[in-house]
Amino acid sequence: MANGRVYLFTTTKLFCFGTVKTGTPDPYVKAALSTAPATRLMPVPGEVLLRPGEKATIGLTALDAHSVPVAGLPEGVPTWASFVPPTAKVRALLGAAFPDVATIAAGMEPRPTAGMFEVTIGATKGYLRGRVLPHLPIKVDFENVEIAVDHELETGVKFAYPPLPWIGARFKWEVREVAAGDGSKTKALTKTIENKLFQRALTFIGAPDAKDYTIEADVMSDGNKRKMSEVGIVNQRYAVLLKGNSQELEVNSNLERIRVAVPFPWKPKEWYHLKARVDVAADGSGVIRAKAWKRGDAEPEKWTVEVPHAKAHENGAPGVFGFSPTDMRVYVDNIAVTPNGK
Repeated sequence: MANGRVYLFTTTKLFCFGTVKTGTPDPYVKAALSTAPATRLMPVPGEVLLRPGEKATIGLTALDAHSVPVAGLPEGVPTWASFVPPTAKVRALLGAAFPDVATIAAGMEPRPTAGMFEVTIGATKGYLRGRVLPHLPIKVDFENVEIAVDHELETGVKFAYPPLPWIGARFKWEVREVAAGDGSKTKALTKTIENKLFQRALTFIGAPDAKDYTIEADVMSDGNKRKMSEVGIVNQRYAVLLKGNSQELEVNSNLERIRVAVPFPWKPKEWYHLKARVDVAADGSGVIRAKAWKRGDAEPEKWTVEVPHAKAHENGAPGVFGFSPTDMRVYVDNIAVTPNGK
């Protein structure tokens, strides 16, 4: 800001966006459009989240070599095509199509998909990213995942990348074969430990408008009697965690907003089952209920912990959580998200 005015600096120009005053501000001064040739296209919005059968309108803006908007579009009709970047580790296609040049329509396939579309007008191109997420229920057990990628840091180890539609999964999780607990092997989501920048993973597996559901999963931590990691599930913006070192079952949301823990003894290298639901009343208050038990045992009739919240979160994507600050991996398997029964 200088002389009471707001400026936007670019590599080639200085644009003024209006005068800042107390009270009612003046309208922003519209920046001048570039007169340079268009070099790429920018879809608006640049990323979409759709449910099966949903549609969205996509606009186009042309940009010059410095990413400044130009007037109009290049001559020609836009064409859209599914696109996979040449460097992509996961070659996946978005389950959608363009019935016309300005509309993207999700398919009806009841499975999550993610990918890109390339739009072309003459020699000018642009790219749209998107996800199609089905409605509940969600069930994931990883048994149909092909584990065929050679690990760069562990000789002889193969893995698979986590599902592409999940948010916050890449580099933090891998799908590997692990001990099932009965002498056999199972495929499970496995926390990475090689890069300490990614030692904490908060990963969302569904849509952010989800509500009134129950999420459950099998979880396990490596470790010993003195040291374990943390693993859990996320329901409507509440994390439900098994904490290894403190031997607790914890419910939290942003930590400083709500954090309640109860004792829960659990052992390393043994599978446990976590289950949580959130109930929100008409007045906005809510209760977060969670329980944990050793996999294979009968489900406890009562909830291990029930946490009231005066102003509960009304919605939030289901997810999983893992925290491996040292060399103690955590594992998640058999994830299920189902609507709450009445």
